[in-house]
Amino acid sequence: MKWYYVKDGQRIGPVEREELDVRVAEGVVDGSTLVWRVSMSAWEPAHRVLELGVPPPIPCAPPPLPLTPPSTFTPRASSAPGWTPASPRRIPSSASAAFDYAGFWVRFAAKMIDGIVLYGIGLLVERAVAALFFDGLLPAPPDWPGFWRLLTIVAPINLVIAIAYTVYFTRLHEATPGKRMLGLRVVRADGGRLGIGRIIGRYFSETVSTVVFFAGYVMAAFDDEKRTLHDYMCDTRVVRGPRED
Repeated sequence: MKWYYVKDGQRIGPVEREELDVRVAEGVVDGSTLVWRVSMSAWEPAHRVLELGVPPPIPCAPPPLPLTPPSTFTPRASSAPGWTPASPRRIPSSASAAFDYAGFWVRFAAKMIDGIVLYGIGLLVERAVAALFFDGLLPAPPDWPGFWRLLTIVAPINLVIAIAYTVYFTRLHEATPGKRMLGLRVVRADGGRLGIGRIIGRYFSETVSTVVFFAGYVMAAFDDEKRTLHDYMCDTRVVRGPRED
């Protein structure tokens, strides 16, 4: 399990639990240090994460007397007492801040690998259909009736194979073979796994990214989280690295 902690307004990590324990022993991480790991909903002071066993901070002196009547404002449970970040944007507020998002070109390469695999499977399907229905010969123009008959048989078979290919590998590995070869995963915005319905929906949403002259794919080059149009439509992200939980 990888851990992150905040030091001088900067996020440090990921680090192993053993390394974090060393930082605690050295005094780098104390009870007021903000820490986070996968499965935690927000950053917490280290003394509130019971498994770390870090004692709460001890104030050096009593606080000054209030000059005005105390307000009814109650700080959030996840706030570190007496600590205010210099820049809120530098301290992530969710698990998604720890992701390493995959860029346009590596996703393009993964797509090409999957395309080559499915193209090879499609050729085998064509040969099988030709052997069964066309005496082993593939019809082609000017034999338009035979060509359209071949297409109406082969296209649905290839579509089912492509969907099954995407669903099977994404459910099993969070990635098709092309993405897995390049160390990529497809996840929800919160890092969760995709369900079968969302995987199928994302597969057909890619059609929308394609029909707009591939502009839906190019969006990834300009988005902070490298999202394509179908990522926006299905609330998904493509990230690098294996799952850490």
